[in-house]
Amino acid sequence: MQTNNPFDLILSKLDQLQTAVNGLAENTQKPSSPALSSPERLLDLGEAAQIVRRPVGTVRYYIHHRGLPATKIGKGYLVKFGELLAWVEEFNKAGEKADPLDRMRENRKRYKKP
Repeated sequence: MQTNNPFDLILSKLDQLQTAVNGLAENTQKPSSPALSSPERLLDLGEAAQIVRRPVGTVRYYIHHRGLPATKIGKGYLVKFGELLAWVEEFNKAGEKADPLDRMRENRKRYKKP
């Protein structure tokens, strides 16, 4: 009298399924392309906005008023990836050095009642 354990059958089927899933996962993984992280890569305003996590209008404001390096092409702007990262680092360093209350103190001095 031979008894087949149904759990052994289930475990073997699960092993087969797991190997099939692993094979599919390996086939679908995209190799990371060096062009995506190249510092010379040109970004449009939408891509630059995603990187700095700000709206496109804010990135346009940064270009006009805060010195974000960009090249105007037609009606739009293109930003080099490396220059964008360098500008963000510089902007963050400048923000860390400045005391947030300095601006308020300057305004108090400017608008002080005589």
